[in-house]
Amino acid sequence: MKREQRKLGYAVTELKGADLAKTNSINPVAALQGKVAGVDISGAAGGPQAANRIVLRGAKSLNGKDQPIFVIDGVIFENEAANDEVNFGNVLKNFNPDDFETVTVLKGAAATALYGSRAINGAVLITSKKGVTRKGIGVDVSQTVQFEHAYRGPIDLQNSYGAGRYGPFQQDAQGNNVIDWAGAYSYGPKMQGQLAKLPNGEIVPYAAQPDNAMDGYQLGKYYNTNVSMEGGNDRATFRFSYSHLDNNSVQPNNEFSRNSFALKSTAVISKFLSAEGGVNYSVSDILNPTRQGGNYTNYNIGRKWTYVFPRNYDPAYWSARSITPTNAMADLNTTPGADYWFVLAKDSWERNEKLFSGNLSLTATATDYLKFLLRGTFSNEQNFDERKQWGRGNNFSGSDGMYATNGMNRSQHTFTGMAMFTPKTSEDWSVNLNVGAETWNSGIGYRFSNSTVNGLRLPGTFAITNSISTPNSNTQSLGRRRINSLFFAGSLAYKNAFFLDVTGRNDWSSALTYPAGYGKNTNSYFYPSVSAAWEFTESLKANMPSWISYGKLRASYAIVGGDTDPYQINAGYLTNGFFNGASTGADLPLFDIYNPDTYPNFNLKPSKSNSIEVGADVRFLNNRIGLDVAYYHTDVRNQIVTLPVANESGVRNRIINAGSMINKGIEIAINARPIEGKNFTWDMNLNGARNWNRIDKLVDGVDQVELGNDQDVMAIAMVGAAYGVIVTNYGFTPYQAKDGSGNNISNPNNGKPVIQANTNDMRYKYQRGYKVVGNITPDFNIGWSNNFAYKNWSLGFLLNARIGGDIFSASHQYGTGRGTTANTMYGRDAAHGGLTWTDNRGNVRDDGMIPDGVFADGYTVTANGTEVNVGGMSYRQAYDAGYVGALSPYEYYSMQGDWGIGIRETSVFDASYVALREISVGYTLPSSIASRLHLNKLRMMLVGRNLGYLYNNLPANINPEGLRNNSTFAFSEYGGAPQVRNYAFTIQVGF
Repeated sequence: MKREQRKLGYAVTELKGADLAKTNSINPVAALQGKVAGVDISGAAGGPQAANRIVLRGAKSLNGKDQPIFVIDGVIFENEAANDEVNFGNVLKNFNPDDFETVTVLKGAAATALYGSRAINGAVLITSKKGVTRKGIGVDVSQTVQFEHAYRGPIDLQNSYGAGRYGPFQQDAQGNNVIDWAGAYSYGPKMQGQLAKLPNGEIVPYAAQPDNAMDGYQLGKYYNTNVSMEGGNDRATFRFSYSHLDNNSVQPNNEFSRNSFALKSTAVISKFLSAEGGVNYSVSDILNPTRQGGNYTNYNIGRKWTYVFPRNYDPAYWSARSITPTNAMADLNTTPGADYWFVLAKDSWERNEKLFSGNLSLTATATDYLKFLLRGTFSNEQNFDERKQWGRGNNFSGSDGMYATNGMNRSQHTFTGMAMFTPKTSEDWSVNLNVGAETWNSGIGYRFSNSTVNGLRLPGTFAITNSISTPNSNTQSLGRRRINSLFFAGSLAYKNAFFLDVTGRNDWSSALTYPAGYGKNTNSYFYPSVSAAWEFTESLKANMPSWISYGKLRASYAIVGGDTDPYQINAGYLTNGFFNGASTGADLPLFDIYNPDTYPNFNLKPSKSNSIEVGADVRFLNNRIGLDVAYYHTDVRNQIVTLPVANESGVRNRIINAGSMINKGIEIAINARPIEGKNFTWDMNLNGARNWNRIDKLVDGVDQVELGNDQDVMAIAMVGAAYGVIVTNYGFTPYQAKDGSGNNISNPNNGKPVIQANTNDMRYKYQRGYKVVGNITPDFNIGWSNNFAYKNWSLGFLLNARIGGDIFSASHQYGTGRGTTANTMYGRDAAHGGLTWTDNRGNVRDDGMIPDGVFADGYTVTANGTEVNVGGMSYRQAYDAGYVGALSPYEYYSMQGDWGIGIRETSVFDASYVALREISVGYTLPSSIASRLHLNKLRMMLVGRNLGYLYNNLPANINPEGLRNNSTFAFSEYGGAPQVRNYAFTIQVGF
């Protein structure tokens, strides 16, 4: 159902498909960055195929499903969260942005009400290009060549001090300097080319390796070829396109390729019947996405450079020794990092994806005021993963050898029928009424996994039957869900200036349907919307000042309902696996009476989102300046949330309806044409949004829900606070002085971190405790674009900013503890603030350091043979009094960032940034010259993308967009992704 934007009572942003295509982003989400007010987009580590996060008007869900749906030619897809261990991306990477005609962002509930419960978090509508009526067949060809350059790592590293913990070298019996490689710390001597012994016994120069972390990256190459054909007459049109894309990442052995085909056609079958349809088919291959954590932590190269490789590590030297002459992985004790280089050289993880989707619509014209529409859509996704892992023993034998396959086959389909009634009315009034029914079936299919166990009998022969032990084999059905719906949409207009839209939809969800005899069915839920717009420049045009070109006021109220995943509440049979134990014939099949992990809720209600929006669209000076402003308030109630319960209950979780979550905010978009001349124009767009989020209520007895965790840091939803509070049990404990009766008293040291004794070569540690340390929700998102046109030339640039919103950097935390990151240069010598002191080996050093903190009450030290109570004294006060000595950098920074005793709070930061997102230069050959060359058009374009940060609030230039994955609550990076610039050249030719 298409509506003129001027008649809508809610905010809508429409972009041209070409604006997204020119970014050369594999995932279309990334291409929206900075272009739409109220849209928060973040990158994710993993490679070119990695999925991005997109949130419209703030987080609204506690179950992790906060992202909008993508409706591509009527077929609905989700921007699913990718695995934070290995990010293969999601289904959106399988579409070709060159086929997009328009991209429309629907942020409010009134805008998405008719898309049902799936659009509770908003919708992005993508309409593909279709053929046009023309003489002959038109052919368009475009070729893009892009180079990707890793110009900075995930975090800046220091290049002055190498492996070691205790400063100066120790010598062996022959007098050779010996590198202290234990723990891979970088608190050793200054790297000045001294000869020193490695863990493998060889003696080499102990020298700085300033480019070692970046030498492992390569120049990424991206090639995209598009060919399209189109044609048609007044009876039928068609458009066919083919695209081939190859992208070698900056990460070695990480590749993405895609072949996509698209066909779209329209036809006038008769005077009363017309048809429109299209199909898309794509095949993509992903090779070796970046491993980031979990079972693959040791293969995260960013983590290696902060936590495992000291700063004198020579990757060329060690990688050449990672495989022994007997074809085994070298010993990690004598060949540090051999596990990473072995995997890079030998192992592979590849995924093949196939996507087939389509749509078909038939429109029957009964009278000049009554039409009927029948529409069907479908999609089928097939994924196949293949992992090949060589054994680590001699001749590649051993239990690490493995071959594994897994995959998924998933389908969905939708059928819609609708009657469209447009009766004739008076000249002042117009009425439209649409009434319809829809059924959506999803989760049709299965997933499977197979793997060898305990190694391969014949190393290098990758087959399940080559397993040493009985292989694992499992096939599971997907959770199937059906939603049946009835809906209506009515529009009323008066004098082409006053517009009123009313919609209603009732869904019946199988996911909220209980078996007979269980629970109270709440699977039926109705949600309406009403929106109004007044185009005051139309009704008051006789009295309107000439400098006001256009003006509209709008308002809307809407409710959108929501269900849950299938089989979460049912007490009936759930087929958990129908080929479990297929290799042995045992346990086949397996049935559970109900979801074995979750206690069923027999009175679950659908969630409801209540939203109000008001706004205005005003333009001035013959449309040279435009202002669009919106205010919204959304309250999501009765969210369906899974909470953990005590083990004594016999289950792990319970499913409940939880409280209220509020978002309210302001969006502003300013469009201007400061200069408009015969040959030169300048267009500018500035958009910004401020969202306030608050968890008003959860459920009785519960005031917080964990959303995610990483490295002892958690993101939670907490009553009374904004979504995504960051907490940790490893925060500073502030000192509080007390009198003899235990009452708090004033003291200059109050609030400073408490220091206590430690038991190993790190003499002290901070007292750790629970602490709220941040929040992931940003304060503002801003985009500013400028486009200049001079005759046939164009120049444009885009800046975008994210102000506020915290992240936890595990790279910073553990890099600080290891001494590898640039922030650990303070105190390393006198020039950097170090103090003169003598260590326990008699070495006089200039790298003494004083921690900021206060000794716990009652803490005693021995000074000059006398026990002294230093409790309540700051370390500086005790040092100045001669009671304690300076700490070595190893001790000082371990107190902050060591895995065992560190303070996670020290690595939570405000991730504000201002990015130069895009610069483009284009030239279009004049049509008079193009026609002489028998061309319809010829255009060339240079585009630079992700060119750098004009401002980055994070220390040590941490990548603010290197989050682990694209989930709404993603808040951490570890190893992250390098910062990559893209430079592309595109030529487009039309015949």
